[in-house]
Formats: sequence, structure tokens, C-alpha cells
Amino acid sequence: MFWRTVFVFCLLSLMTPQAVAQEARPAGKSVLLLVPEDTALPAMAMLVASLRSSLWEAQDVPITVDVESLDLGWARGSSYTQALHTWYLAKYRERRPDALITFRTDAIQVALQLRRELWPDIPVIILSEDERLWEQQPRPERVAGLWLRYDMRATAELALQLLPGTRRLALINGASRWERAQQEQMVRELQPLLTQRGLEFIDLSGLPLAELLERAKTLPDDTAVLTFTFMTDPSGRPFVGREVARLLLAASSRPCFALHDTVLGGGFVGGALVSYEAVGQQLGMLTARVLRGEEGEFLAPLKPAPVDTLTVDARALRRWGIPRDRVPPGVRLAFDEPTLWERYRWYVLGALALSGLQALVAAGLVVERRRRMRAQAEIIERQHMEKLAEMEARRTLDQLAHVSRVAAMGELAASLAHELNQPLAAILSNAQAARRLLNATPAELGEVREALGDIISDDKRAGEVIHRMRALLKRGEPRQEFHSLNDLVREVARLLANDMQLRGATLHLELAPSLPAIQGDGIQLQQVVLNLLINAMDAMADVPAGQRQIQVRTASSGPGQVALSVQDSGGGIEPSRLALIFEPFYSTKEHGLGMGLSISRSIVEAHGGHLHAESPPGQGALLRCVLPSAHPELLS
Repeated sequence: MFWRTVFVFCLLSLMTPQAVAQEARPAGKSVLLLVPEDTALPAMAMLVASLRSSLWEAQDVPITVDVESLDLGWARGSSYTQALHTWYLAKYRERRPDALITFRTDAIQVALQLRRELWPDIPVIILSEDERLWEQQPRPERVAGLWLRYDMRATAELALQLLPGTRRLALINGASRWERAQQEQMVRELQPLLTQRGLEFIDLSGLPLAELLERAKTLPDDTAVLTFTFMTDPSGRPFVGREVARLLLAASSRPCFALHDTVLGGGFVGGALVSYEAVGQQLGMLTARVLRGEEGEFLAPLKPAPVDTLTVDARALRRWGIPRDRVPPGVRLAFDEPTLWERYRWYVLGALALSGLQALVAAGLVVERRRRMRAQAEIIERQHMEKLAEMEARRTLDQLAHVSRVAAMGELAASLAHELNQPLAAILSNAQAARRLLNATPAELGEVREALGDIISDDKRAGEVIHRMRALLKRGEPRQEFHSLNDLVREVARLLANDMQLRGATLHLELAPSLPAIQGDGIQLQQVVLNLLINAMDAMADVPAGQRQIQVRTASSGPGQVALSVQDSGGGIEPSRLALIFEPFYSTKEHGLGMGLSISRSIVEAHGGHLHAESPPGQGALLRCVLPSAHPELLS
């Protein structure tokens, strides 16, 4: 404080009386505004700006507003007050303002004293937070003013309505003389409420800042915090109220309430907030009336300034989880902006719905894909099983076909023996003849050569018979080769020639001269021809000898087809049995297995053809086999 006093006296010593006296006065009217605190503080800055603006709007002539910051909150002591008084006496001795404006009790005292010594007749416009100031005697003359009340009780009642579980009220305030005076007033106003509601009062006023913040961290859960200002601590250390508020809000474990609208939005829940803009505006309008000479303002008592409004910060409500329906009717809800959810709810819901649909579609596609893959796997498995079954059936068919061929060859044993006996007998006869010719004198070498040629020819013939038998009895894997249907028929006809002769049957071959080739297994196709011819011979067993005729025809039955028909001269097949003769184990013969025609049809169908039977009246049975021809470029 000492340095401030020294600074004031130094300035006084440097300024000459002429300089002070000759300071130019502004044209029009002028007012001197004595601000109790630093004008850089948000509340003071807002009040001064609003007052100046209001005053300029209400006056028709130019008006100068001189602002002096007294710093009464941060400075203390009688020496500072005396130095300040001396400085303003020197500065304004020759600068008479048209009015003096000030507010707050301590600043009002400084202003009234200054007026008594310099300009006892100028009007003073005041804003006092102490309504009893007007009751002091002697009552100051030419003083008009407003009464500003910091309504801590209304703030406490608002806190209790928002936090109905509150059992303790904590009050935070600074340690300056003015702050202590205001606290006494507030405690007096709170006392009835504390008694009525049975609340505990926690006094956190006048504590060092560090201790205050530490206490604020550990407040009980049922506590509501009321704050006023914090300009100085007990040691006189000055603080900026807004910075202390920021630290308090960060440290406090409980919701905090305030009285100044300048801190709204920083995290306070709310309170009976004083609007310093409204205060400045009302002071400006009152000053304008005084400057216009309205003397009645000096006679009226201090009027209450309705500049506070119960206000709640909607964002702080959400932060502390306070339901909005607890906000009393008539309370202003600040920052009641819709949340991101409320603002973009439909967009979010739309996006979620779209995402949900996409997820459903994706899930559906995944399910469908899995179902399709499972179906494909089942199809592949079924195809595999069907292929295995088909292979097994084909293997069984091959076995049955082989058995059938062996059985057929067994039936042909007598004829085959007879056929083999002929070349063997001829070989023996020709060999004996050759030996006799060689023993003759002279030897008949030419006839010997002829006999040896016959021996070789008969041996080949016997070898061919054996070869055909071995080929037909051979069992192996089916082979896909190109064959001439006529050659297959001739080969089987030669094999059955003796058997037909023994059975008294005559075979007539009517083979097409030019016939496309067929593709398949030659042994199996020969077996079909063999089964059909044997079946024809069996069917003529009851026909008298000489009437047993078998007609074998081959033809090109249509585009891409060749046909083989075998017709006997037997008794034919009853029409009701035509559909049964191809069934397995169905036989009209006493010792038949009933597998020959069944195997033949299976072989034909395996080669892409079909086999069916007819029974023309009086013409025996006709079995017709149709097979696909090979590709055109493979035709023989």
C-alpha cells in the first residue's frame, strides 16, 4: 500500500498547478464516475459501458464521462484512502463536473467527501447495496440513487428447489472489508431460512485460496455451495474473481451458485444473478434525469434496482444430473440449447435405421450365402453319393454281365466244342496225310505243302474260336471305343453258328452296307447281341425244325442313330408281358435266370440308347435296340 501512496505524491509533485488548472474541459456536460474496483473486471467494465451508452443516448448535448478506478477492494488502509483523496483533490480542483456518479458503500463515502471539499453543490448519483445509507443523518443533499440488493436468500431457495436433498449450505466469500460487510448482511438474510429448513451452515469465507479449494473438494454430498466474490484473502493478497471462480468450479465436489451474471456459463448452476448491464443502464437514465434538472429525484428515497433475475444454466443442470422439471416456473433457463442428440436426433435415428437395414440386408445375405453353400455342399455330397451308387451299380452290372456271359458261354459249350473239334479233326487228318505223303517214294512234296497249308488254316480257325471265347469271357474295366455295329453282329453270329446249327435255327443277316460307328465298350455291346440271339433261339424251342428263323437287321434309324433288330419265328410275347420281360429275374423259361434282357437293357441305356420289345401278330418276337451314333467326323 505504501507504494501507491508514494506513486500519488510523486505524480502531484511532477504536475504544476498551471498544468492542473489549464487542463481543457470538454465541451457540453461532464460527469465523473468513481468506480470502486478496477474497470478491467468484467462486472465493472460491463457496468461502465452500459452507463456511458445509456447516458449518451438520453442526452441531447455532448457529455464527457471521466472514469476513475479507486481499487478499494484490492487496496486497504487509511493511508491509501488519504492519498487517494489528496490525489483527486489536486486533479479535479479546477475540473468541475456536472455530476458525480459512484456505487458501493465504500466508494460512496469517498465521493461524498470529495464533493464536500470541491463542489458542494453538484448532484451525486449513487448505487448503494446498503439501503440504510439513506437513513444516515444528516441526510446528504442533492443525492439521488438506487438500492442494489444481492439476493443471497433467493439464490439459496433456488438451490434448495433444484437440490431437494440439501442439508448444508456452504458460503464462499473474500476477506476484504466490503466483502465481510456484505457477508454479514447475507448471513442475516439466510438465517431464517437455515432455521426454518434445519440446514447446517458451512462458512468458507475469509479462507486462504488453497485451503478454500481443498475444503471445496471434500464437501458432503448434501451440500449446496453459495458464492459471492473473492477479491482478497485474509493476508490482503488480491485475486481476480473470475479466475478464483474457475479454480473453485474445477475443485468443488458439489454444485455452486452465484450472484453475478458475468460468471454465468462458467459452470455455476445459477442464482439471483445481478445484471451489471441493467445496473449501468438504470444509473445512466437516472443521471440523465438529474442533469436535466429534475430536482424531485433528490427527494425520493433510494429505489430498489430490479436488476437481478433467477437464472439457471441448462448445461450445468445436465452436468450435475438435475432434472429440468425441478426448475421453478418463471426462472430463466440460459444456454438451453438442444443437445447434439436433440438437434440431430432424427438424423441419428435415420442413420441408425439405415445402418440397421444395411445390417439386416448384410445378415440376410450372409444367411442366404451360408444356406446356399450348405445346399451346394449337400448337392455335391448327394452327387458324390449318387456317383458312388452309380459306380457301384455299374460295377454290379459289370459283374452280372460277366456272369451272364459266362452262363451264355456255358450254354454254348457244346457248340463251341463242336466248332473246335472240326478244325482239330481236320488238323489231325491233314497231318496224317502229310506223313503218308512224306513216306511215299518218291515223296509228294506238293501235296505235303497243301496239307500243311490246311493244317495252318484249321489251326487259325480254332485259334479264332478260342480268341472270341476269351474275348467274350474277359472281364475288365469298360472301355469307350468306336465300333462297327455290323462287325459286332458278325462276330457274335460266327460264335453262335454251330449252336444255331445244332438247334436247327437259321440266321439271316440283313446288315446295312453303310452304317455310322457307335461308341462304347465292345464286349458289353457284343453281349447285348449275344443275349438277343440266344433269347431268340430259346423262344423258338417249340417251333418245328426247319421253321426256326432269326432275322437280324441293322439300319440307320434316324439322324444320329443306328438300330439293331432281332426277330424270331417263335410264338411271340403276350402283350401283357411286354413290360415285364426286361424286369430282373423275370423269365418265361423253366431254367432261366431272368437277367439276360434286364442286363441288355441296362447296357444299352448306359450307352445312351434304348431297348424295347414288340410282338407283331404271327411273326414272333421283335427286339429293337437303338443306339446313338458317334460324332459325324468319327463315322466309319
